[in-house]
Parts: sequence; structure tokens; C-alpha cells
Amino acid sequence: MSSISSLIAQNNPYEGFVQQLVQLESRTKIQLQQQQSTQNERKTALSDVNKAVTRFTETLDSLRSDEGPNPFSPFSNSVSDESVVRINSVTDFTSAASFNLDVQRLASKDIALTQTLAADGTDLAATGTGDITITIGDVTETFSLDTTGKTNSEVLQELSESINTTFGEQAGASLFSVNSTDVQFSMKSNETGFDNRIQIDSANGDLAALTISKLTPENELDAQFTIDGVNFTRGSNEVTDSVNGLSFTLLKASDSAVTMDVTRDLEEARSKVDEFVSAFNNLNKSIRDRTFLDAENDRRGPLQDMRVVRNLTVNLRQFGILSDSAAGTGDFSRLADIGIEFDRDGTMKVGDTEKLNEALETNPDGLQQFFTSETSPITSMLNEANSYAEPTTGLIATLTDGVDQRIENLGRRITQQEKFLAQYEERQREQFTKLQMIIDQGETQYNQIMASMGFMQ
Repeated sequence: MSSISSLIAQNNPYEGFVQQLVQLESRTKIQLQQQQSTQNERKTALSDVNKAVTRFTETLDSLRSDEGPNPFSPFSNSVSDESVVRINSVTDFTSAASFNLDVQRLASKDIALTQTLAADGTDLAATGTGDITITIGDVTETFSLDTTGKTNSEVLQELSESINTTFGEQAGASLFSVNSTDVQFSMKSNETGFDNRIQIDSANGDLAALTISKLTPENELDAQFTIDGVNFTRGSNEVTDSVNGLSFTLLKASDSAVTMDVTRDLEEARSKVDEFVSAFNNLNKSIRDRTFLDAENDRRGPLQDMRVVRNLTVNLRQFGILSDSAAGTGDFSRLADIGIEFDRDGTMKVGDTEKLNEALETNPDGLQQFFTSETSPITSMLNEANSYAEPTTGLIATLTDGVDQRIENLGRRITQQEKFLAQYEERQREQFTKLQMIIDQGETQYNQIMASMGFMQ
């Protein structure tokens, strides 16, 4: 249902004038909305710049971390027969290495089997009781069973379930139907090696009738292999302690020696430098795209008037061309020493590939020192970037807080303007309505006078 005011507006011949007056009076509100839109663009631009700065600092942090191997000296690995061994990881190597591996046997899980028994027989129920003591690793358990009136199958099934409940982490037991009449009990350790073997310490009563044999001799449960002529035995096929820094998994016995090679991965090392260059250029472009001034076409970035933002890339470049005052003779002291340069537009690049490759090949430790030294230009660049990116106290956070306050203030002023315009519109409509009423009254009086004088029929 239409309101009275809307009905008046629809029938008011001056409604067009009212709307024009309101539109003219709305210029202040429109200007405030434009200002608020500009501030929102600034906030978005500051957020984008902050992301680029954070990516730059995170990249440097990853290259300066004290944990893990030297990022500028990574190693790759290969094996001559991948069906025999798989290299899991390479750490703590400082130079290339090669190892000859000969695998005599793999570590295996111990399996204990009973003799085959008639499923419906009562061999295991002669006296009505039985117990068996089993040790696996450092866990020893005794199982006592009531065998009264039970078949061999029932006794072995109960033993199997008890073992699975008690030795769930160390071993598992199963009862197999060998054929339509016979069953056989099997128990298998869950871990490989001699130390995890199954030991039957004692079997008494009806369970003494069990004859238990091993599928693999106990002295062959450990893996046996040689590396460069040195003999090793291990309880697991995953080997982490035979060669310092080399972890590998044995997959099968070998017919002949297999070569495991560890080599410097210069391509991966170069990618770390490229990540640093890319992160800086992403930061530089992010700031330039938001602080540009195109006077000829009257265009500018949303942060063009924020000089402090533009100063970040300027400061980073200045730090980048400085030398490490504490660097010794022969040490890297400037980015130029490792082939990194700046273009006129501030873009970072590897200008001398040969110089960088030489640094990676011959002095990766020196390169790491250059990136981590507290007096190096890299550290100065990181500190400068961190002063902008700190979540609460950084310059970008401070600028964003200021923008948020302006957005909030503009929002309040816009709300005030909307209230004012609503009241202004109502006043104008009332005034025009009164004017129309005066005109209508005048016309009525005029018609009455004319009628009294005989001029109207």
C-alpha cells in the first residue's frame, strides 16, 4: 500500500522540481561518497602492497634460516637400479659422493607356524587347560586357556583372538583352513628384524602339544648389506644411520653392486636466488603500479601521494648497492659480487650469470654467509621491509589505520547528509504543496468573482 507522502508526491505537479533541488543539494553527499571510494581503493592498494612485502620477507627468512641444510648448496640423488634401493633424503653433505651398495638380503618379519591339525580333533583338549608364554621385542605375555570340550579349531581361534588383543602393535595371529578338514595357526610380527622376533618361552598343558616352527631362521631376520665393502646388518629396511646424512630404503636383494650418487644440484640452488629476485621484483612492481603519476593522461595510482610507500623500493635499492662493511677479503660484500644488478626502473636482475654460477659452484657457504650476516645489505633490506610489514606497528599497518579512520568518518558524514537530504526533500515538497494550495485558492476566488460579474456561465 502506498504511503500518504508517496501519493502526494505522485500527484504533486512540482515533484520534478523537488527532485531537481534534492539532486543539486546532493552534491556534498556525492563528493563524500567519491572520497570514501578513493579511501577504499587506497585500503585495497595498501593490502596488496603489504602482501608483496610479506612475500619478500618470507622469502628472505627462508634463505636465512638456521634450520636445515644450506639452501644454496642443495644435493640431488640417483641410484643405478631403483628396484633395489630408494633414497629418501640427503642432508648434511658438503660435497658430492658416490656409494656402492650390495644387498644380500632384506629385513623380514618373523613368522611362527604350528603343525597342521584336524579342525574337529581334540588334540589340544586332553587335560582341559593349557598356557603359552610369548615374547615379542621387549613385551612378554602368558596366555592361559580353558580347553575343556573344545576342538582344535576352537582352541586355536581363541588363542589367535587373545594374541591379537594383547599384541596388537607387536604381532598378529590368524587361523587358516588348509583344506576341508585341517587348520593351521600362524603368528607374524608387525615389525621386521631379529629384535622383533617371536619367542615361545614355554608351552604347558594342552598347548604343549603344539609344534611351532619358523618360516625364516632367526639369524636371517635382519637386513644384510655392504656399502663400499663395509658390512652392515639392520633390523629395518629403512636405513638412516649407515651413512651420515643419507636415508634410504632397501627394496630387494641385488644381483650386483648398485651405485648411490649424491651430487650438487646447481639448478635448485639457482632457483633459490631466482626466488629472491622474483620476490623483490614483485614488491617493486606492486608499489610502482599503485604510486605512478601519468600527468599527460591525468592518471595516478591510489597511493601516489603516499611518499612513504614509494620510499620503500628506493630504500631497498639503496641498501642493495651498499657493501657489507664487516666482510673480509674474498667474502661476498655486495649483490654485484654475485652478479645481481638493478635496472633504471628499479627491477632486480641477474646481470652476470657467470659470476652467480661461480658463487654457487665454488662458494655456497660464502653465499649463505652473505645472506645471513647481520651487517650484509641483505639483512638491511630485510629489516627495512619488516619495518613496513609488521602486523600492528609497521608503517603499512599505521597507514591502513589512518585510512580506516577516514573511511569511518566519511561514512558518518554520508549518513548525516542522507538524513539532511531526506528532511530537505520533505520541506521542499511541503513548500510546493502550500504553493499549489495558494494557487488553487486564488483560482477558486477568481472564478467566483468572475461568476458573480456574469463573465462565467
